[in-house]
Amino acid sequence: MSDSDAVMPNVFAPDDIVWHETDLGQNFWISDELVGTDYSTLFRAQLTKFGPGGGSPLHHHTYNHAFYFLSGTSRVQMGDRIWDTKPGTFVKVPAHLEQSVTNSGAEDLIFLVIYDPPHVATD
Repeated sequence: MSDSDAVMPNVFAPDDIVWHETDLGQNFWISDELVGTDYSTLFRAQLTKFGPGGGSPLHHHTYNHAFYFLSGTSRVQMGDRIWDTKPGTFVKVPAHLEQSVTNSGAEDLIFLVIYDPPHVATD
Protein backbone atom coordinates (compact mmCIF):
# COMPACT_ATOMS: atom_id res chain seq x y z
CA MET A 1 0.00 0.00 0.00
CA SER A 2 1.42 3.41 -0.92
CA ASP A 3 1.27 6.57 1.19
CA SER A 4 -1.40 8.01 -1.07
CA ASP A 5 -3.66 5.07 -0.15
CA ALA A 6 -3.27 5.61 3.62
CA VAL A 7 -6.41 7.74 3.96
CA MET A 8 -8.78 5.49 1.99
CA PRO A 9 -7.16 2.41 0.48
CA ASN A 10 -8.83 1.09 -2.64
CA VAL A 11 -6.88 -2.17 -2.87
CA PHE A 12 -6.40 -4.58 0.03
CA ALA A 13 -3.83 -7.34 -0.34
CA PRO A 14 -4.07 -10.31 2.05
CA ASP A 15 -1.05 -9.02 4.00
CA ASP A 16 -2.83 -5.65 4.50
CA ILE A 17 -5.70 -7.22 6.47
CA VAL A 18 -5.56 -6.61 10.21
CA TRP A 19 -7.46 -9.29 12.16
CA HIS A 20 -9.13 -8.68 15.54
CA GLU A 21 -10.14 -11.61 17.72
CA THR A 22 -13.69 -11.28 19.06
CA ASP A 23 -15.82 -12.91 21.71
CA LEU A 24 -18.66 -13.34 19.19
CA GLY A 25 -17.93 -17.07 18.81
CA GLN A 26 -15.23 -19.74 18.93
CA ASN A 27 -12.06 -18.90 16.91
CA PHE A 28 -13.83 -15.79 15.49
CA TRP A 29 -11.87 -12.86 13.99
CA ILE A 30 -13.03 -9.81 12.03
CA SER A 31 -11.08 -7.39 9.89
CA ASP A 32 -11.13 -3.65 9.99
CA GLU A 33 -13.93 -2.18 7.92
CA LEU A 34 -13.11 -2.54 4.20
CA VAL A 35 -15.99 -0.34 3.02
CA GLY A 36 -17.08 2.42 5.38
CA THR A 37 -18.78 5.79 5.28
CA ASP A 38 -15.75 7.29 3.55
CA TYR A 39 -16.73 5.18 0.51
CA SER A 40 -20.48 4.46 0.71
CA THR A 41 -23.49 5.19 2.88
CA LEU A 42 -25.45 2.33 1.28
CA PHE A 43 -23.58 -0.69 2.67
CA ARG A 44 -20.58 -1.81 4.75
CA ALA A 45 -18.14 -4.66 4.18
CA GLN A 46 -15.52 -6.48 6.21
CA LEU A 47 -13.88 -9.88 6.31
CA THR A 48 -14.59 -12.59 8.85
CA LYS A 49 -12.30 -15.49 9.71
CA PHE A 50 -13.11 -18.64 11.70
CA GLY A 51 -10.32 -20.99 12.69
CA PRO A 52 -10.90 -24.76 12.45
CA GLY A 53 -13.96 -25.66 14.52
CA GLY A 54 -14.82 -21.98 14.96
CA GLY A 55 -18.06 -20.30 14.12
CA SER A 56 -21.04 -18.36 15.30
CA PRO A 57 -23.91 -19.70 17.40
CA LEU A 58 -27.43 -19.65 15.99
CA HIS A 59 -28.53 -15.99 16.11
CA HIS A 60 -30.38 -13.31 14.13
CA HIS A 61 -29.92 -9.63 13.26
CA THR A 62 -32.23 -6.75 12.38
CA TYR A 63 -30.35 -6.11 9.12
CA ASN A 64 -29.68 -8.03 5.91
CA HIS A 65 -26.22 -9.32 5.22
CA ALA A 66 -24.53 -11.50 2.64
CA PHE A 67 -21.48 -13.77 2.69
CA TYR A 68 -19.03 -14.51 -0.13
CA PHE A 69 -16.75 -17.40 0.85
CA LEU A 70 -13.11 -16.91 -0.14
CA SER A 71 -11.33 -19.88 1.45
CA GLY A 72 -12.10 -22.94 3.54
CA THR A 73 -15.35 -24.87 3.92
CA SER A 74 -18.33 -24.23 6.15
CA ARG A 75 -21.74 -25.32 7.21
CA VAL A 76 -24.36 -22.55 7.05
CA GLN A 77 -27.66 -22.89 8.87
CA MET A 78 -30.58 -20.57 8.14
CA GLY A 79 -33.78 -21.48 9.94
CA ASP A 80 -34.18 -25.27 9.66
CA ARG A 81 -32.07 -25.61 6.48
CA ILE A 82 -28.34 -26.40 6.30
CA TRP A 83 -25.91 -25.95 3.40
CA ASP A 84 -22.24 -26.87 2.99
CA THR A 85 -20.15 -24.15 1.33
CA LYS A 86 -16.83 -23.93 -0.48
CA PRO A 87 -14.88 -20.99 -1.94
CA GLY A 88 -17.02 -19.08 -4.43
CA THR A 89 -20.32 -19.68 -2.60
CA PHE A 90 -22.55 -16.61 -2.07
CA VAL A 91 -25.15 -16.61 0.73
CA LYS A 92 -27.90 -14.02 1.34
CA VAL A 93 -29.15 -13.77 4.94
CA PRO A 94 -32.41 -11.83 5.34
CA ALA A 95 -32.97 -9.73 8.45
CA HIS A 96 -34.50 -11.55 11.44
CA LEU A 97 -33.74 -15.07 10.10
CA GLU A 98 -31.88 -17.26 12.60
CA GLN A 99 -28.54 -18.31 11.14
CA SER A 100 -25.11 -19.64 12.00
CA VAL A 101 -21.84 -20.37 10.20
CA THR A 102 -19.37 -23.05 11.33
CA ASN A 103 -15.95 -23.83 9.88
CA SER A 104 -16.27 -27.47 8.83
CA GLY A 105 -12.70 -27.87 7.59
CA ALA A 106 -9.12 -28.04 8.83
CA GLU A 107 -8.10 -24.64 7.33
CA ASP A 108 -9.17 -21.10 8.23
CA LEU A 109 -12.55 -20.12 6.80
CA ILE A 110 -12.44 -16.58 5.36
CA PHE A 111 -15.45 -14.79 3.92
CA LEU A 112 -16.53 -11.31 2.90
CA VAL A 113 -19.54 -9.95 4.80
CA ILE A 114 -21.68 -7.23 3.23
CA TYR A 115 -24.12 -5.40 5.53
CA ASP A 116 -27.33 -3.72 4.34
CA PRO A 117 -28.22 -1.30 5.76
CA PRO A 118 -24.72 -0.22 6.81
CA HIS A 119 -23.54 -1.97 9.97
CA VAL A 120 -20.26 -3.21 11.43
CA ALA A 121 -20.13 -6.53 13.30
CA THR A 122 -20.02 -5.95 17.03
CA ASP A 123 -22.99 -8.13 17.97
